[in-house]
Amino acid sequence: MSGEAERRLVLFEVGGSAYALPISDVIEVAEWAPISAIPSLATTRAGVVNHHGDALPVVWGEAMLGEAVAAAAPENVLVLGAGGAESGRLGLPVDRVLGLADVPGGAVASDGVVLERRPVRGRIVAVLDAARLLERAAHVIEDGGGRA
Repeated sequence: MSGEAERRLVLFEVGGSAYALPISDVIEVAEWAPISAIPSLATTRAGVVNHHGDALPVVWGEAMLGEAVAAAAPENVLVLGAGGAESGRLGLPVDRVLGLADVPGGAVASDGVVLERRPVRGRIVAVLDAARLLERAAHVIEDGGGRA
């Protein structure tokens, strides 16, 4: 994700912190739906929601982002697929979507799921890597709630 060209990011909040994902990795911004349990995994970590008749795995922010986030009732779920791929989809509950922003490309210093931190609209925003989020979600679900 480096280069001179501008990137379009989807900005959102989880637990009062600002995050972003490249729009190419966001398949859809959907309304939040009730979560159903995955056997052997607490719904406080992950579950599934009905998304257009399919089960969409959803993993909560704390398990995905590796930091404590305040529990809030999400307004939306971002449906992610690395590079917009329909396979390997993931739902990420978000407190609210803040909109879109075009930012210049630049050097990326990867720190786990965070590609970079940069100022956007007067806030420091953590730009996330959708492929790594998908990997972390798979680990959370496979480990049955163990550490990701």
